[in-house]
Amino acid sequence: MKLISESDIDTAVERMGSFGTDPLGDLFLRMREEQADLCRYLLEADADEFNEDERDLLVTISVVAWFIMNEIMGQAPPKSGEFLDYLLERNLDRFEDPDDQDQTADSFFDELITGGAGQPILMDFLIRLALNRPGDYPGVIRDDHVPSIVMHVKTVVDALALDEGEWEPEEAVGEYSDEAMVEAQGVVSKMYDEFEKSGIFEALGEGERRDARTIITAFGEFMYNYFLLMPADWTARRAAEVCVEIMPRKMRESREFYAAIRPVLISFMKFASQKGKVPRAARIAERLAGLIEGH
Repeated sequence: MKLISESDIDTAVERMGSFGTDPLGDLFLRMREEQADLCRYLLEADADEFNEDERDLLVTISVVAWFIMNEIMGQAPPKSGEFLDYLLERNLDRFEDPDDQDQTADSFFDELITGGAGQPILMDFLIRLALNRPGDYPGVIRDDHVPSIVMHVKTVVDALALDEGEWEPEEAVGEYSDEAMVEAQGVVSKMYDEFEKSGIFEALGEGERRDARTIITAFGEFMYNYFLLMPADWTARRAAEVCVEIMPRKMRESREFYAAIRPVLISFMKFASQKGKVPRAARIAERLAGLIEGH
């Protein structure tokens, strides 16, 4: 894999100006034709957190990254949503809750520059785009959201640089045990009891509240039975697979029940995220919300 240099970046950025009166807009349309799932990821990432300006900054920097990498390394094959989920979860595992660690802001960004897909010069350039905005920049970018923006940019760079064909989607997760299954059921049951007393639960529709316990209990059982995942290890990719493929195939229920699966689980994951019960709950809720919209 070619290491992108500062001169490569300068040359590519200079070429960007030749793409019409709105080069970034035109390039985004080209990027969407080549990388539909990647663009969808950018538009859905942290859907409940980013404001419009923060979303625009994330998309803009990612388009710049995509263009530079295309110019220097050639067009990458389309990357799947599952691969992006895997890379994001890998990045989150490395940088989970930096405020809770003995980690300064500088060391956080240093790790982002040096880790992952092995393009430190490009990552340094992209991070500077996020941090050093012009003084007259009109957008409202909250400082505490910049690390998340850069995290998603790094996921984009990783996806474009790495070979998805070499990705091993099946994790080594150990062996099934009845004891672990009972433990998983107990954790889910306790979380559900707390969820049922929350305002998030009360906001569900009447039918959704009626079916919520069955849906959440079955979800937890399928996550362990099929993937040996305890709640602390749940991932967005596996959660989507359980919702879309496994639960409809394995459960004989009414159409109303199936319609309730995703809204119930999205609400449950938002609650679990607030309580810190499931580390990737926010990403799971985001991914399931995207599925509801037909993505």
